Amino acid sequence: MSTATFSGHLGLPPAPSLFEGIEFPAVDPLAMPPVFLDLPTQQTGPPPDPTCVYCPDGAELYTYQDDGVKFLLEHPVALLGDEMGLGKSIQAIAALRLLIHQGEVDRALILCPKTVLFDWYYKLRQWAPDLRVVPVEGPKRRREWYWRCKVHVNLIGYETWREDLKWNLVDPSLFDLVILDEIQRIKNPTTSTHKAVGRLEAPRRWGLSGTPLENNLEELVSLFAYLKPGLLPDTAKAISPKDVRETIRPYVLRRCKVDVLQHLPPKETRVQWLDLTPVQKWAYEAIEREGVNTLKSVGYSAASMIALALITKLKQICNLEPTSLASCKMDFLERELADLTTQGEKALIFSQYPDKTLKPLLRRLAPFRPALFDGTLTDWNRQILVHRFQQLEDPAVMAISLKCGGTGITLTRANHVYHFDSWWNATAAQQAEDRTHRIGQKKPVRVTTLLTRGTIEERVHALVEQKRALFHQVMDPLTTDMEAAEEPVALGKLLSRDDLMGLFGVRH
Repeated sequence: MSTATFSGHLGLPPAPSLFEGIEFPAVDPLAMPPVFLDLPTQQTGPPPDPTCVYCPDGAELYTYQDDGVKFLLEHPVALLGDEMGLGKSIQAIAALRLLIHQGEVDRALILCPKTVLFDWYYKLRQWAPDLRVVPVEGPKRRREWYWRCKVHVNLIGYETWREDLKWNLVDPSLFDLVILDEIQRIKNPTTSTHKAVGRLEAPRRWGLSGTPLENNLEELVSLFAYLKPGLLPDTAKAISPKDVRETIRPYVLRRCKVDVLQHLPPKETRVQWLDLTPVQKWAYEAIEREGVNTLKSVGYSAASMIALALITKLKQICNLEPTSLASCKMDFLERELADLTTQGEKALIFSQYPDKTLKPLLRRLAPFRPALFDGTLTDWNRQILVHRFQQLEDPAVMAISLKCGGTGITLTRANHVYHFDSWWNATAAQQAEDRTHRIGQKKPVRVTTLLTRGTIEERVHALVEQKRALFHQVMDPLTTDMEAAEEPVALGKLLSRDDLMGLFGVRH
């Protein structure tokens, strides 16, 4: 099943002119910027009122979102820390639009993770259709033209911003307002990303993050070192946690779903224990036997890395046996998906192994009209796929790489979530589930984690439960941007060498 290319539009009115007055010399066509548009549909109704918050047809802001817009308008420096799924980007867009129409902001820059660039563009076109917005992406020659466009808002990924500064494609002093989505991207002051953001001299600086206060104090100090230089000491050692909270309190607004979205349908979670198929069990036992023998033969210092690699290999067998595609988890899913898709409901299937698990299973998922959301899709194709999932009957099932689709997108058309494998990280799982359990969800959400009995999944699950406090301390800060390949490293920090060896009954 091909999922590499999608064509289509997002059903938006035509974008305002971006290139008026710019002369384009005869150059390589690849350097020419494509005009951002979606449909030649004419905008209906009166133009948006520049003095009021604009809402698209059929939408409105919640009371807490109105309060958030007011907070941003009144605070040139702000950290909007609402819990995931409360619409931080929409609040920021509404406030930004008013500041532009009031003449207080001439040009704004939004920095965001590259994977959500077009999600931001789509929301800007919905909630601020009278602004000229251009995503700065594509080849270097094309980006040069984008920076010359007469726009209100430039939208760019953190990595691209860093590159464009290096090539002197943009003047960092151009902007009156900078919005940093997922501001924890600059939590480490020694990185090139933090330094590139630090060159932005905008008088208004807003940060957005669903987890602004869960990291250590040094990281929080780093965020405010850009948002409001001098507010906090250079090191967290010079100030107590209580003093940090009280110092930043005037600049932070945070609300939780349980407090402001009482109408949100409930979320039910369950762990479904399954038995390996005979083919899986044979393959599993052979790999485990070989791995345990290796563990017994190597030195104690090398045992941890071998144990971690063995855990990954065994987890993949628990998902499916690669030759026969035998999978107790897929057997269970086929029964469940047959019922829920017949009823017109949709489902998400998350795995940290898109190549080893999701792609091989697409053939078995075919009766349920699936789509694959992974790193092979372009940013634009990801947004088109999300739009189709939300607006059309097909696809009915989305198989999603946890790395690529666990954050930053809205998939409220689905009300069933399946974790095909566990990342041993409650925060990563919650972020994935919040693709559905957020504003716009009309049905109760059912979340199912699939685990296999008598396997490494059961043993690690039990061990992590015993160490849950340490688990949150070590794993939660590592959630953002963690690749699936990095999970063994993080698990190695959570579990001691003796813990890891004990999982396989090996003692040195």
